[in-house]
Amino acid sequence: LPPPTSITTSSRLSTSPPLKPPLTLKSQLSWWSMGLLNNISFVICAASAVDILPSSVGAVYLANSFPSLLIRLSAPYWFDRVTYAFRMNVCFALYTFGFILVGLSPSSDLKLVGVALISSQCGLGETSMLALQSRYHGSSLTLWSSGTGAAGILGYFYVVMVHRWLGFSNEVTLVVSTFFGVCYFFVFRTFDIPEMPKDEEEVEPLKKIEEGDGDTAKGKTDKKDLTLKDRLKLTLSLWRWGVPLIVVYFAEYAMQSGTWSAIGFPVEDEDARKSFYQNANWCYQVGVLISRSSGTVWRPKLVTLWAMPLMQVGILVLSTLNASEHWWWDNSLLASAVVVGLFGGAVYVNGFRMIGEEVKADVRELAIAGAAVSCDIGTNLGEAAGLWIQRWEEQRNGIN
Repeated sequence: LPPPTSITTSSRLSTSPPLKPPLTLKSQLSWWSMGLLNNISFVICAASAVDILPSSVGAVYLANSFPSLLIRLSAPYWFDRVTYAFRMNVCFALYTFGFILVGLSPSSDLKLVGVALISSQCGLGETSMLALQSRYHGSSLTLWSSGTGAAGILGYFYVVMVHRWLGFSNEVTLVVSTFFGVCYFFVFRTFDIPEMPKDEEEVEPLKKIEEGDGDTAKGKTDKKDLTLKDRLKLTLSLWRWGVPLIVVYFAEYAMQSGTWSAIGFPVEDEDARKSFYQNANWCYQVGVLISRSSGTVWRPKLVTLWAMPLMQVGILVLSTLNASEHWWWDNSLLASAVVVGLFGGAVYVNGFRMIGEEVKADVRELAIAGAAVSCDIGTNLGEAAGLWIQRWEEQRNGIN
């Protein structure tokens, strides 16, 4: 079913989003830095999971993802009632107290609470900044996305450098990470948030569209007047862009948490499996950084946005079978991890770009916030599937 005309532009050819002034160098640096600083907290927790709770790494991953999912699910129902400044102040508090709890608490339960606070910060911050970028020049989305891609590489590098190379304890590594939260707080203070842009035509209210002829029902939509039903319909109407995000995230996280964990040369060697897993994740992050930085260079159409997740699922199926049958069995397999990152990053940046271009201005920010949950739905489903894939591959390969 096509999305309701109440939230999409009435003519894609004649009502494209209004032109916005190019970003200054200061704004460009701010957008890239916010992407880096927002997501590096998630990466640090993921990279430190085995040290945070060695007996239950899965619990750390769950705490690092599920709270973010809950926040993104709720976002369309309250984001427009809370200012960006207040939300980002909450993010700073979650960032700081989260890492202090994880780093200093002697209790495993409190460590998990700390990870959950960091997950909440990452989800709240990313959803807010994705919505906010719709008020800025289109390059802001690419800069933000590029920063999040860099977070994957720099977050892992930070943990390896401080904990592995310099020899500091995991507790020190995590507590020092509050420095990124302080930078996060001050970088956001450099933003001069503009007024919400308006479409050239007045936006038809959702209720009038449902009750009668949308072409004659003119008037400005007040987001605060939208009912819960209206907001749910708004979120569900984004399926054209949300489904590709869910599928591509599902496939890549199923590979990360399942397929890649049971590959090694030789596969019976635990150290070989760990080495491949780490190298595959590095290669994946490189692919993500490249594709998330390409938003102003490559602008695929909707059919391509759908094709990339389908190809990602194909890679998942072939990689999983290959891990069992060993058709292609050497380190050149790492090339496929780069491709997985390329597909994932490209769907992310272009999916949100299309929403910003297609959805009318008065509900654009709520729409982007609502679509952001697709990423976490795919991530959680992929991690759940990865548990089964890992067990199946270990059984096939005779790994105890």
